[in-house]
Amino acid sequence: MEHLFIPGKTNAPPVLLLHGTGGDEHSLVDVARFVAPDAPILSLRGDVSENGANRFFKRFADGSLDLEDLAGKTKDLLRETKRLAEEYGLDFHDFVALGYSNGANIAANALLQEEDGFHYGILFHAMPAGNDPATFDLAHRRVFLTAGMNDPLVTQAASEALLQELKQRGALVETVWTVSGHQLTMPELEGARDWYKKLSGEQHAI
Repeated sequence: MEHLFIPGKTNAPPVLLLHGTGGDEHSLVDVARFVAPDAPILSLRGDVSENGANRFFKRFADGSLDLEDLAGKTKDLLRETKRLAEEYGLDFHDFVALGYSNGANIAANALLQEEDGFHYGILFHAMPAGNDPATFDLAHRRVFLTAGMNDPLVTQAASEALLQELKQRGALVETVWTVSGHQLTMPELEGARDWYKKLSGEQHAI
């Protein structure tokens, strides 16, 4: 995967950026700088092309997710993140996976399906994949989840289903709901910033 790395000013938890459909490794840099201004930033470009639009995994013509491809691409994403973490002298388990839309979906899948996946996630407008749930406990995972109640792409019911799966398996989840659609809003960004600041403070206290 093509990637961008921006060193941090402190030892704050590094942020992994996963863009939405049609984005690239530059799309969420300003979001990361707002949410985690001093953090190291690793941003990846999805290596799947959908009519020229970058994505992290395939979907079918009806919009449903290609679960086989999602499973393989999730493992590829984790493998690449671990390789780059080692290259840049970072701890993979400290990463906060910050994803929007398609990027949030693969981040959520890594949290839910891979036992050695991400421990922390900021999920902007993610949806359940519809695959069979894994059974391992998520008590060590923390997630910040946002959703728009008028989102035409990710319904309120889908957002609630993802939230419930995370909570039922023990993840500590905080949420921000807006009346907006699929776009990112300032309340979501401010909520993510506050969540990240709290996480960073707790890690430094350990």
